[in-house]
Amino acid sequence: MRTTRKVSVWPVGLVGGRRYERPVVENGKVVGWYTGWRADRPFAIDMAGFAVSLQVILSHPKAVFKRRGSQPGMQESDFLKQITTVEELEPKANNCTKVAIYFLKRFSMVFVDDRINKVLFYRFLYGTHERKRSI
Repeated sequence: MRTTRKVSVWPVGLVGGRRYERPVVENGKVVGWYTGWRADRPFAIDMAGFAVSLQVILSHPKAVFKRRGSQPGMQESDFLKQITTVEELEPKANNCTKVAIYFLKRFSMVFVDDRINKVLFYRFLYGTHERKRSI
């Protein structure tokens, strides 16, 4: 995530009724989506599966992530269409072959941090997050 120049993407585990969902990458570029739901979406990705550079947010001041007004499951696509294209996505996590983010339950996820050999549990509440524990 730290090396994100514009918008980066990676796999997410235990989401969409599958063991994982991920961007399909060929030659370092996203070419499709492995997903359990509506692969025809412009960005068939869960919100835990991407990061956006602050510079991108600042350069697109009218871009919004709609909690209401988008079709169910289309919030990510509606947001990302405002700021990038599929061709510009930056695959992370070994070209999207390594799962490091896992959903546990609504508004919670686990992040595997290989740099420090720890698994971190996060719980998200109303746009903020708290680190709960390290395993």
